[in-house]
Amino acid sequence: MTLLDLWRQTDAIFPELVLAVTLCAIIIIDMMTPLSQTKRRAGSIAFAGLLAAFVVIAMRLENGREVYRSLTFGQMLSHDQLSTFFRLIFLLGAGLTVLLSMRSRETDGYRQGEYFSLMLGSVLGAMLLAASDNIVMFMIGFETLSICCYVLAGFSKHDKVSAEAGLKYMIYGAVTSGIMLFGFSYLYGLGGTLSISGAVTSMATQAAQGQISGWMVFMTLAFILTGIGFKMAMVPFHFWCPDVYQGAPTPVTAFLAIVSKAAGFAALLRVMLPFFQVTSLGSTLSEMGLPIFFGLLSMATMTLGNLVALRQTDVKRLLAYSSIAHAGYLLMGLTVYNHDSLEAIFFYFFIYLFMTLGAFWVVVVLVNRLGGADMSRFKGIAYSAPFLFAAMFVFLISLTGLPPTAGFVGKFMLFKVVMSAGVAHMANGVITPMAAFYFIFALVGMLNSVVSLYYYMNIARIMVFDKPGETGLNESGFDRALAGMLAIPVLGLLYFTPVLDLINITR
Repeated sequence: MTLLDLWRQTDAIFPELVLAVTLCAIIIIDMMTPLSQTKRRAGSIAFAGLLAAFVVIAMRLENGREVYRSLTFGQMLSHDQLSTFFRLIFLLGAGLTVLLSMRSRETDGYRQGEYFSLMLGSVLGAMLLAASDNIVMFMIGFETLSICCYVLAGFSKHDKVSAEAGLKYMIYGAVTSGIMLFGFSYLYGLGGTLSISGAVTSMATQAAQGQISGWMVFMTLAFILTGIGFKMAMVPFHFWCPDVYQGAPTPVTAFLAIVSKAAGFAALLRVMLPFFQVTSLGSTLSEMGLPIFFGLLSMATMTLGNLVALRQTDVKRLLAYSSIAHAGYLLMGLTVYNHDSLEAIFFYFFIYLFMTLGAFWVVVVLVNRLGGADMSRFKGIAYSAPFLFAAMFVFLISLTGLPPTAGFVGKFMLFKVVMSAGVAHMANGVITPMAAFYFIFALVGMLNSVVSLYYYMNIARIMVFDKPGETGLNESGFDRALAGMLAIPVLGLLYFTPVLDLINITR
C-alpha cells in the first residue's frame, strides 16, 4: 500500500477520527476541570466535535462521491449512500442530545466527562456499524455502541431505577448479541468469507445450484435478526425498551430512541440489502415469503407498541412504546425493496429525529422543574408554559402522522410504497393473495395510527384541561428557542423536496 492509498483510506474515516480525538480530549480536559464546571465544558467540547464531524461529511456530499462509493481498509468499510445518510443522522441526533444533556439535571453530581465521552463512543460505534461490510468490523461497531449505551442507561449510579435499567439492558443485550454472532458464524460458514456482501453472493450461487436450501439462508437471517431486532426494539425483542427508557436519564432515553434505533436499522439494511440485490437468492427468499415475514413483524411491532401505550401513565414509558410502534412503521419499507421504499425509510428517519427529540426536549424541561415524568405532574402546563405546550402539541401531532406536519408525509410515503406493491401484484385487475396481503398490511398500519392518536392526544388533554398543579413552571428563553428550532422542521418539512434532494445527493 502506497502512502497515497493510506492517506485516501484514512481520509475516508476522517469524521470517525475527529470523534475519537474529541473523545480523548474530553477525558483529559475533564480531569482538570472542577466538578461545578464539568457539564458545561465537557458538553461544549462534545458538541464542537460532533459539529466538526458533521461539517466534514456535509462538505463531501458532492465533491467526495468517489471516496464515499469505495471499500476501504481491506474491504472492511463501505462508504456508500447508506453509511453517509446514517452517519449524518447519528451526528445530528447526538448533537441535539448533547444540548438536552446540558439542560437536564438528572446526571448532576457526576463527572460529565465520562458521560459525554461514552456518548461519543456510542456514536463512533454506530458510524462504524453503518459502514461495515465485514463481519468482524460489524461486531466491533455493534458492541462499541452497545457497551457504551449500557453504561449510559445506568449512569445515575445512586438511582436504583437507573441502575436496574442499565443491568437489564446489558443482560438482554448480551444474550441477543450472542445469538446474532451465532448467526454470523453460519453466514461465514456458508459464504466462506468475512465480507457480508461477498458471503451473500457466495450463498446466492450455492442456492442457485441447489447446494444449500433456502431454509438454511432463512435461519441464518433469523439468528442475525435477533441482535439487530433488539437494537431496533422490534417485537419480540422489545422487552428491555420500556424499563430502560423509564429508568435511564431522559437525555439518554432520547439518545437510545434516535441514535441506537437508527444504528439498528442501518445494521439491518447493511445485512439485508445484499440479499435483495442478488437476484437468485432474492428470488429464493421471496418464494419463502420474506416480504410476508417482515410484514408480520411490522404489524406485530406497531400493534403491540400502540396498544400497550394506551395504558401508560409515565410519559417516558409511553414514548418507549411509541418508539416500538415507530419501529413497526419503519419495517413497512422492508416488505418492498426498491428506490421508493429506501427513500421512504430515509425520509421517515429524518423526520422521526426532530419530532422525537422535540418531545423529549419538552419532557426534559418538565422533569427538571416538576421532578418526574408521570402524566399527573403535567396538569395545566398549557397555562404556565404555553410555548412549550404548543411545541409539544406539534410533536405529538407529527408522531401521530397528521397534517400539517412532516410526520404525515413520512407515513404517507411508507403507506404509498406498500399500496403500490399491492397494486403491482394484482393480475389483470384481480386481487391476488400477495396483493391482498399488502392491502391488509396498509390497513393495519392506518388503524394503528388511529390508535396512537388517542394516547398522544391524552397527553395534550392533561396539559390543557386538567386542573393545574401547585407547582408553576417558568419557560426560559433557551427552552423556547430549542423547542422552536425542533418544531420548525416538523412543520416546514411538509414541503419535503429539500430532504429528498439530500437523500438523492447521498446516493
